[in-house]
Amino acid sequence: MNKMRILLVDDHPLVLGGYQLMLDAQPDLYVCATAATAGDAMTKAESEQPDLVITDLTLPGRGGIDLIKDLCAALPGIKVLVISMHDEMLYAERALKAGAKGYVMKESENSVMLEAIREVLRGGIYVSARLRAQALDAFAGKRPRGSTVSPIEKLSDREFEVFQLFGRGKTAKEIATQLNLSPKTVSVHRDHIKEKLEFETSAEMIRQAVRWVEIHGAGG
Repeated sequence: MNKMRILLVDDHPLVLGGYQLMLDAQPDLYVCATAATAGDAMTKAESEQPDLVITDLTLPGRGGIDLIKDLCAALPGIKVLVISMHDEMLYAERALKAGAKGYVMKESENSVMLEAIREVLRGGIYVSARLRAQALDAFAGKRPRGSTVSPIEKLSDREFEVFQLFGRGKTAKEIATQLNLSPKTVSVHRDHIKEKLEFETSAEMIRQAVRWVEIHGAGG
């Protein structure tokens, strides 16, 4: 049997090792390369031409959403599956819009991850039953009683990333360095976030960003 070649992207060595052991034990799957950063992932993807890229969202420097966009632009038709600690109800839509073909929570059973991997490799799209139900409700114009659209959904992917980094205690200068942006660009994003989320001051925006990260977690 020709095994499907997989590139794993995660900045935690133990996670990479665990995934690789699981996947290499499958009769139809094989880990051809691993990467810990978006830049390394791009290099490996272009050289190895994997059948599937499995990536985390939180990576050093350039994040997972940007990596997905870069992969899809550089290698049209490439299949990408996200496996992340981030709540799928908050992040999956952004990942799918960026070009990913599936989203799985890291807390899922191995059997769920393997099901998602094989579904994406077959050309399908994988999301949980909970996320499918929400998507169908939205498509039908329904919304659960008492629920509201999160103001966070107003933010662009980059603004969302900057908001989270402020919430993790990063300064504007540190964010600029991490995202390879100019400090002025970060300031522009900060002002857009304040405007969209209706904060009066930058201090208020940062306080709420910290609170948001505490509630929703900063895992990868």
